[in-house]
Amino acid sequence: MRCRAFAQAWARQGGHSIFVMADASQIILERLVSENIQVELLDNLEDEIDHINRIGDQNSAEWLIIDGYQFSAEYMKALKQRRWKILLIDDGVPLLHYPVDIILNQNQYVDKSIYADKTNAKLLLGTQYAVVQEEFFRTRSWRRDFPNIGSKLLITFGGADPNNNTMGIINSIIENCSAFLSEIDTRIIIAGTNKQKPSIENLVKYLKNIQVFSDVQNMADHIRWCDILVSSAGYTVIEASLHQTPMILIPNSSNEKQLASKMNEIGASIVFMELQEPNCHLIVNLICKLLKDGDKRKQLGKAAGRLVDGNGTSRVIDEILNLSK
Repeated sequence: MRCRAFAQAWARQGGHSIFVMADASQIILERLVSENIQVELLDNLEDEIDHINRIGDQNSAEWLIIDGYQFSAEYMKALKQRRWKILLIDDGVPLLHYPVDIILNQNQYVDKSIYADKTNAKLLLGTQYAVVQEEFFRTRSWRRDFPNIGSKLLITFGGADPNNNTMGIINSIIENCSAFLSEIDTRIIIAGTNKQKPSIENLVKYLKNIQVFSDVQNMADHIRWCDILVSSAGYTVIEASLHQTPMILIPNSSNEKQLASKMNEIGASIVFMELQEPNCHLIVNLICKLLKDGDKRKQLGKAAGRLVDGNGTSRVIDEILNLSK
């Protein structure tokens, strides 16, 4: 999604982007193709770097954006032999050195010292460089109202939801606070590749106030709709912050825990570090309490909104263009 945001912003500048991917779901492929984004799939990973270089040569490409925890310094150094200019989207994955031209780390918790003596790259650090997709860029001036009593709950845990937190929260609401369901509207967003999708849909099919949405293309609409977002602490946090969204974050990984802790520290979210069976009812109590506390939601939303202004992608592209001169 971060790379998609770059492709969309690059298109606004009249540019052309190519996604080179080892694998992709049909839904992702269809979404990229519908936006006139070229996609090249890698069949043979043994020849991956040669394949990428050929695509670059065939399309006179100058810049390569790399996003993924699996890419090593040696991998980037090998690509550098073609004289690519490389932008690395980083979340603080430690490397011995960073043989790239720009490092983008858009996280609130980033400390430039992690790159000290490891790179000559231009450092673009912090949420002023946060990249957002086109639907959020177009609505970046939108401002949220904070009703005294909230009634709209949005639940999403990204593509995989490895800890099955979606099911845990729904079960907990049903078991511990069924009356709660009649007082609020709940939307659940899941990826089509989520293995629990049939179970989630079956669980809520008779509950009229809960809707399940799969592979949404209008995430900004859902985020503007809700009074509270319950989410993992990944990329969604950036876009939810832009729309001043009160958030309860349940991180799935060590990097997400860093981001969630920083959001909590600056008063931009509430954090529930682990959702385990014995304490699932506590998250429901927290949701109920926050929906009834308009002042707290306003405090959280305003703090989150100060982090992201929607222009981060444009700032990064300006840096790319400056280095291209």
